[in-house]
Parts: sequence; C-alpha cells; structure tokens
Amino acid sequence: MVAVWFLIALIAFPGVPAIQYKGYYAYHSKEGCELQRPHLENFIVEKELKQDMPAFYIETYCLEMYAFPDQLKKYEQEKEKGISLEGKQLGI
Repeated sequence: MVAVWFLIALIAFPGVPAIQYKGYYAYHSKEGCELQRPHLENFIVEKELKQDMPAFYIETYCLEMYAFPDQLKKYEQEKEKGISLEGKQLGI
C-alpha cells in the first residue's frame, strides 16, 4: 500500500438536509495537498456563484489514505511523459 493525501470538500447549503461532499484529487504528499486547498475552495466558490447559489459554507480537508501501487501506475506513466497531473482528478 502507498500513502496518498486525498483532497475532499464538504459543502453545506441552506434548506438542504445533508452536507454534500466531493472528493477531488490525490497527492503524494501532505504539502502538495495543502497547497491546493485554497485553489479548490476558490474554484468551488466561483462555480457556486455562477449557479446563483449565494449562500453556502465550504470546508476542505486533506485526508491521508492508502492506495494499491497499481492504482498509481497511470499517474507515474503520465508523469514520465511530462504530462502534469496537478489540477486533474486522479483515478485513485
């Protein structure tokens, strides 16, 4: 098993009985994940405001979890090709 840091957002809307959650990206380090948190929060704010949702609350977290090495194979292959996966959702 390989440790990864998974970036997740929790979003609450008025009048909605449940908190929505969305997993976004996985990173190889906590630092990489933490650096992306403000970018994700800004992205969600912009997206919700464009959809005329002026009232909502958001929190993001970096959670450590484990993945099987073969789940990271595509990531490593594209990294070797020089394709940046930062900012793209990984299939982990």
